[in-house]
Amino acid sequence: MYSPISEDVEWGGVKPLKDPTYEFAEATVRRGFVRKVLALLCVQLSITAVTATVFVTSQTVKTWFAANPWTLWSSLAISFILVLILACSEQARRTHPTNLILLFTFTACESLLVGSACASYDAKVVAIAVLLTAAVVAGLVLFTLQTKMDLTSMGGLLFSLTWTLIVAGVLQLFFRAPWLHIGICAGGAALFSIYLVFDLQLLMGNEELALSPDEYVLATLNLYLDIINIFLYILQLVNALTKSSDR
Repeated sequence: MYSPISEDVEWGGVKPLKDPTYEFAEATVRRGFVRKVLALLCVQLSITAVTATVFVTSQTVKTWFAANPWTLWSSLAISFILVLILACSEQARRTHPTNLILLFTFTACESLLVGSACASYDAKVVAIAVLLTAAVVAGLVLFTLQTKMDLTSMGGLLFSLTWTLIVAGVLQLFFRAPWLHIGICAGGAALFSIYLVFDLQLLMGNEELALSPDEYVLATLNLYLDIINIFLYILQLVNALTKSSDR
C-alpha cells in the first residue's frame, strides 16, 4: 500500500500520485469549476449583449450618453480599477460574495463601454461582427477540446505579441493608413483568439498549468475579456472592410 501523496519540490513539497480515487475526485471538482465559470460567463455576456442592443437600437440612449460623457469616462475608470483589484488581490477575487459583486460591477461598466462602442457603427455591421465572433469562439472551443498543443507554456510569447500590438496601436496614432488599421484589427482578433485558447486550457486543467478551482472569478474574467476583445477587433475590421468595399 502507498500514500496518495509523494514529496516533490516543484509542487511545494507534495504532489498527488496517480491514484484512481484522487483522479476521480479531482475530475469531479474540475467539472464543477468549469460549469460555474461558464454559467457566470453566460450571465456576463447576456448583460453585455442586452446593453449593446439598447445602445444600437435606441436613439434616446445614444443622445443621453452623448450629452453625458462623464458616465462613460467613469465606467472606464471603474473598469480599470476593478480589473487591477481582481487581478492583483487574491483575497478580493476569492472572498464570496465580494468577488461576485466586483465581477458584476465590472461587467456593468464594461457593458456600457461596449454598448457605446457599438452605437458608433451601423446595426448591420454590429450584427455581422456578433455572428463572426460567435463562430470564432465556437471554433476555438472545439479546437481546444481536441488539440494536443499546450498553449499554457507560451505565456512569454503571448506577452511579447501583446506589446507588439500595443506598439502598432501607438504607431497608428501617427500614421493614419487604412491598411495599418486593418492589420491591427486582424492581428488583435488573432491574438485574443490565442488568449482564449490559452485561458480555456487553464480552465480545463489538462495541460502543464491550470487554474485552481478557487479562482472561478479570475477564470471568468479572463474568458470574458478575451471574447469582448475578439468582438471589438472584429467589429472594427468588418467596419473597415465595409468602408473599403463601398469606395
